[in-house]
Amino acid sequence: MWTGLSACSSNPQEKPETNLSETTSTKDSASTIQPKGSDKQDSSFQIIPGQRIGQISLGQSPEDLVKALGPPDSTDAAMGKALLTWFSKSSKAPRQEVTVYTVRENTGMANEQVGVRQVRITSPEFTIPDNYLKTGSSLPQIRKVYPSAKAVAYYLVPGNDRVYVYDVQHQGIAFEVSGADSVCVAITIHPKGKGVQEEYLPLHPDIKLLQ
Repeated sequence: MWTGLSACSSNPQEKPETNLSETTSTKDSASTIQPKGSDKQDSSFQIIPGQRIGQISLGQSPEDLVKALGPPDSTDAAMGKALLTWFSKSSKAPRQEVTVYTVRENTGMANEQVGVRQVRITSPEFTIPDNYLKTGSSLPQIRKVYPSAKAVAYYLVPGNDRVYVYDVQHQGIAFEVSGADSVCVAITIHPKGKGVQEEYLPLHPDIKLLQ
């Protein structure tokens, strides 16, 4: 999800400034791009690190994505890479979103293929079934389950607040945590063993590496 991240400037001395105090998880309205009538343990709402989020799996073709979710609300494609985004239909803020990063490999060859490389969600309706983590979970809750979670980058949001990206590389999952209140605002899955910063969706052009 962060193509070009390595080109951003970094400062190895910078450390996350997040408040590690416990915070209460917040509830948001469910995104309407998700199947209705499901509870949090429905497979359509599960986050499986390094594998899938809901109906979207790593390696899945763009054609299968459209069959499952319908046409994306936003598309940005260039150089064999594409960013596909679906927004919730609710008029209430904040609007939830699902963003998928696809990559075309072996262009022009017989084995050319396009597949999902990373998936990012903001809706709290999706949960990790083994530990119930979701957006809205606090950083201490995340660290309790994933003590190896490491801050690898940050980006700025309106008001100049920082959002830190904590990656659990060997598990294939990353958490975006608001520096102001230490609450998870987005979750990304990626291939296990590869750092999320190696190929992150280009959502935040000002993102800075911490290593």
